[in-house]
Amino acid sequence: MSDTPPVPPREPDAPREPDAPREPDALGRLLRSIGGRDWLAAAIAGAGAWVAAYVVAGISLLLTVAIVAVGSGSSGGASIDGGFVPDSGAASSAPDLQSLLSGISVLLGAPAQLVALADFGRLHVSGSVPLFGLAGSASLGVAPALVLAAQVVIAVVLTRRIRSRSLGVPQLLVTSAVTGLVLTAFTTLAGLVLAIRFPASSGVSISAVHAIGIGSVLGAFVVGAASALLARPSVLARGRVLAVRTLGTARVAVGQVGFLVVLVTVVLVVVALVVQPSWGSALPLVVGNLASAIVSLGFLGGVGVSGFGSGAQTASAFGGASGWLWLLVLFVALTAVAAGLALAVRRNDRVRTTLDWVVSPAVWLVVGVVVFVLGTGVFSYSATGSSVVGGSGSMGVAPWTPVVFAAWGAAIEVVARYLAPLLVPRLGSRIVLFTSRLVGADPRQVAPGWAAPAGAAPTGAAPTGASGPASAQAAGWSGVPAAGDQPTADASQPFVGASHPSVGASQPFVGPDAASAAAPMSPRAKKVLVRSLVAGGAVVVVVVAGAVTTGILRSNVWGPAPTVRSYVDAIARGDAATAERMSEVPEDAAMLDAAVLKSAENRPSDVRVGRVATSGDRAVATVSYTQGGKNRSGQVELRRTGTSWLVKDEWRVTAPLAESVSITAASALEGAPVTVGGKRVGTISDGTFRSLAYPGTYRVEVGGTKYFTGGTKTLSIGGSSSPYVDFTPKPTKQLTTDAEKFVTDEITACAAKTDVDALSGCPWYGPYDADGAVEYEVKTMPELKVETSGSGSIQVTSTSDGVIGYDYTSYFGDSGHQEDTFDVYEFLKVEDGKLVSAY
Repeated sequence: MSDTPPVPPREPDAPREPDAPREPDALGRLLRSIGGRDWLAAAIAGAGAWVAAYVVAGISLLLTVAIVAVGSGSSGGASIDGGFVPDSGAASSAPDLQSLLSGISVLLGAPAQLVALADFGRLHVSGSVPLFGLAGSASLGVAPALVLAAQVVIAVVLTRRIRSRSLGVPQLLVTSAVTGLVLTAFTTLAGLVLAIRFPASSGVSISAVHAIGIGSVLGAFVVGAASALLARPSVLARGRVLAVRTLGTARVAVGQVGFLVVLVTVVLVVVALVVQPSWGSALPLVVGNLASAIVSLGFLGGVGVSGFGSGAQTASAFGGASGWLWLLVLFVALTAVAAGLALAVRRNDRVRTTLDWVVSPAVWLVVGVVVFVLGTGVFSYSATGSSVVGGSGSMGVAPWTPVVFAAWGAAIEVVARYLAPLLVPRLGSRIVLFTSRLVGADPRQVAPGWAAPAGAAPTGAAPTGASGPASAQAAGWSGVPAAGDQPTADASQPFVGASHPSVGASQPFVGPDAASAAAPMSPRAKKVLVRSLVAGGAVVVVVVAGAVTTGILRSNVWGPAPTVRSYVDAIARGDAATAERMSEVPEDAAMLDAAVLKSAENRPSDVRVGRVATSGDRAVATVSYTQGGKNRSGQVELRRTGTSWLVKDEWRVTAPLAESVSITAASALEGAPVTVGGKRVGTISDGTFRSLAYPGTYRVEVGGTKYFTGGTKTLSIGGSSSPYVDFTPKPTKQLTTDAEKFVTDEITACAAKTDVDALSGCPWYGPYDADGAVEYEVKTMPELKVETSGSGSIQVTSTSDGVIGYDYTSYFGDSGHQEDTFDVYEFLKVEDGKLVSAY
């Protein structure tokens, strides 16, 4: 036998399996992991968001047109494309094709452009007039809040309804990007295709008007992607306690500000329906933006205008605000306290971390930035021709307002930390549970080393069912994933910066271990609670009372109205010196003098300061008063010259309550002094004297010269008549005497002449046949009369003829004697204080 073991029979080789297919790359695996339902949900959410925004924009435009039509319904017809259509019902000619297409582009394109504006685009328009070499362009940027809200709401609703809940974070990012891309495509294509086009006109070229640009493209993508991404934020925050609590804080902040915006919107609509102001026609388009700006004022922020070639002008609650605005500030303070309590209920734990001091102000800062964006509009323009002009500016919420929101966030964190633990247990379980359902609940910390059982609810959480907030926790905005989604470690381990109190110290507000189920408070605890509530209430009262008092002082004591009242009261009592100290007196103000004002009659009385319009450091006040038994009114312009102690404003009158007086006189009174109330205020220069004068009745005297005087007249200022008076020169006795002497001397000089040819300018003619010298003798002087005209000219005429006798030798050698009569008709003028012939 052989020692070699037998070789077992070989089994036939099994057939070789083919090589397994190579796994696709990571991107391919990611795209294949997304089901068709989720792809469809992403596309439908983007398209539905655009459709909803387009519908809301169209409705807003139709409401605006309807309000404008109702407001102008009393007119005899309607203006269409620059033409006038009468009410006679006559048939008009059919519009041409270009006008028809232009009307369609406006009807369909305007809502599309509003959607692009809501996605942070800018409405562009440009045109040119080649005949005159003119060209220009302008752009407007304002995001209609209602249209934007429609986009976000529909995108969130469709995403939550259709998209599956099993997506991971990478799949969520991809589908959210698809939603943003779809919304961007709809917005961009619709905005370009439905651009507003005007019919061609000879000599004028206007380009298509649209709001598509880099801003609208990026804005549409961000709005769509963010709406889909945050439709269920619990997926993003899964396993991240800090992220969950940050999203919870954001939910409270959005709830507070959103509630205020909705409330102000309702008030604006009611006011527009009842009062029907001039801005009511634009309300359907900008009601959300206007409400955001007003809410920013309630948060003690500011609104104003900047650019357009001038400095920034900002208004706030501290700038002489009305009582309604301070009421809004008080309401914001109350909602801030409520937000702090709601934040504490959501946390459901008295133990907080140091990071919350950063998270709360940061969240309210972000909300303030959103309010700033929605409440601000920007505008720019440029034009070229013989010169180039252009500018840009903004109008709306002041840029520093988000910082004020951050300060409110810090105050709300103080309420949540220190006031809520004392106040929430006293509110009652129903209120606390209702609040918990509204704001959700954060995952609570468990003491280190004590892990929560798998699948168990966090310590202190309300039990499932209608009575607990578990249903609220399952909601997307609660930030808490559904049961089984959050790992046990995340619920049991504190996050960075957390303190490590004992389990008993972290008593929740909701659940079986809630503070409301604890033992009754001890007398010492009650005393502490009462004192804390009294102290907190006192602080709130002091802050609100201080703010209200400051506003009242700034408007009623240190505002422009009290300055105007003091200024006009000084004028009323004739105290021009005080009025001058309070105003900037211009150069032509000689009659704004103490003696002049004191001499005036019918000065203002019963002074009342009406509406005061303030714009930055400028103000215009309307003043009414009684003068001469009749009601009068005027305006006073002021300028803020400084502010001390942050609230005490100093105002100075720049345009006084005075009218320009014009006193005219003929050239004969040139240089004559003008006297009012015994005070010389100037002279007649170039036939006029001008000055500002306060309301009143004055006696104006214009002096004269050696030959003329102006006289005295009454001038009323502040009435319905124009403050103008004209003085006619009146001759003096010296003028009559000197004018008669001037003419008599001329007659005597003519009589002394012996040459016949030298009689030019004399009132008689010599003998025509005289040969040689002639001797003249005035037998009788004429009787003279001196008259003056309104212009100051002087006329001397004879009322009876004079007689002149003359002796001469004729051409034939005969001696002769004759007598003749003559009359006088002479014009004189005053020149350098002397009488001279006018010709």
